Amino acid sequence: MDIVQITDLHLSKDKGNELYNINTYNSAKTIIEYIAKHKKSIDYLIITGDISEDSTMQSYSHLLDLLKPIKSNIYLMPGNHDSYEQIKLCCSRSTVKSDIFFSNDKWVVFMFNTKKEHSPNGFLKQDEIELFKKLLSDYPNKNFMIFLHHHPVLIGSESMDTMIIENAQLLIDLIKSHNNIKGVSWGHIHNVFETEINNAKLFSSPSTCFQSKPKSKNFTIDSNSYPGYRIINLSGKGVIETSVVRVKI
Repeated sequence: MDIVQITDLHLSKDKGNELYNINTYNSAKTIIEYIAKHKKSIDYLIITGDISEDSTMQSYSHLLDLLKPIKSNIYLMPGNHDSYEQIKLCCSRSTVKSDIFFSNDKWVVFMFNTKKEHSPNGFLKQDEIELFKKLLSDYPNKNFMIFLHHHPVLIGSESMDTMIIENAQLLIDLIKSHNNIKGVSWGHIHNVFETEINNAKLFSSPSTCFQSKPKSKNFTIDSNSYPGYRIINLSGKGVIETSVVRVKI
């Protein structure tokens, strides 16, 4: 199973909107067109939140226009800047999906909605945790890949670590007790981070727009890093191979 993850597009009603001197619409367009040209065999494109900067329906309509070159299955997840209701409405008008999991004979891919209303922080919802536990119980011989918007572990950046998933220990405990949870990927931090817990790979994807400097005390733009996306291959043997692609805009 081949997955491409993009994240933190920060689209707005106004296509000309810029954040930190980057036109977010144009940068997302460049990334998506690059994926369509250079990565034609993907099975799934997963967008892990902060699709919109202003939560307007127009921003999600812009996304649907941008996604036209992509011919694979597409899933949307909310971030702290998003309106989940607008995302679901957007999906209802297209073939794009907002389901929280899908599976094949070897893998279950689960997409937690970590948005916490009126807060930049993340939070795992109890009903989704219970569903995830049920799937773990129902499919003990399948491997699990998890996607989030917010990070579940500290990344060493003081400003971003204040916006971690508040109850992330619920997930960490499951990773430690289930060897078939093979990977966790997220967005939100606008840079690349990688670690392991119980042989599970945990990692983030770069944003399609501005990048933040890793391990900085205060939020700092990393002007030396290009926007990008992450490629994730889930093999039938339960092995994850992943890499990051940067694109000059």
